[in-house]
Amino acid sequence: MKKALRFLRPKKLRPLIEFNLTKGVCMKAIHGLFVVALGCLAAVSAQAEDVVQVSSLIPYQSDEVANETVRKECNWNTTMPLNLAKESEGRVKVAEQNFDTITGKKLVLVATHLHTLGGGGWTGPKWLVLEGKLMQGNKLLGNFEVRRQTIHGSLRACGTLESLSEEISEDILKWLKEPGLNAKLGDAG
Repeated sequence: MKKALRFLRPKKLRPLIEFNLTKGVCMKAIHGLFVVALGCLAAVSAQAEDVVQVSSLIPYQSDEVANETVRKECNWNTTMPLNLAKESEGRVKVAEQNFDTITGKKLVLVATHLHTLGGGGWTGPKWLVLEGKLMQGNKLLGNFEVRRQTIHGSLRACGTLESLSEEISEDILKWLKEPGLNAKLGDAG
């Protein structure tokens, strides 16, 4: 291109023409980058729509589900949402706003049954049962019951609930890949 420009007279026009040609190439490059950036933004936006939000606290369905000591001393129902988010590779996020006002995808979890006593295998089987609903606005996208149980458990009741909730988290994350209606997960199936 510069060879063709060297025959131009006067010589003062040559830099101006070179600049305008280079500017055209730069504009094409900027346009290409803009198109790529828009594509990335659309992909991130689509991925954000697929993110499922979960409440920072899994409530008990009623006071009868767990005794007062378990409700006060065990924090499995606040660590489980964090574990779900951590293990999900970005597919689950702990809600930072009022969970009831979320209109995007959200996973509503409720503890419906649990039985745990410290003492390991000496105190019999332990279990934790949750019900979950995958919602988008008012639309039900899927639901499940998940149960995990153990005969041994740990010597601490709260430790047993932590272990069971970690297993339940894995079950839920598998289900979220292909959610369905009335699914039975873990030991419930």
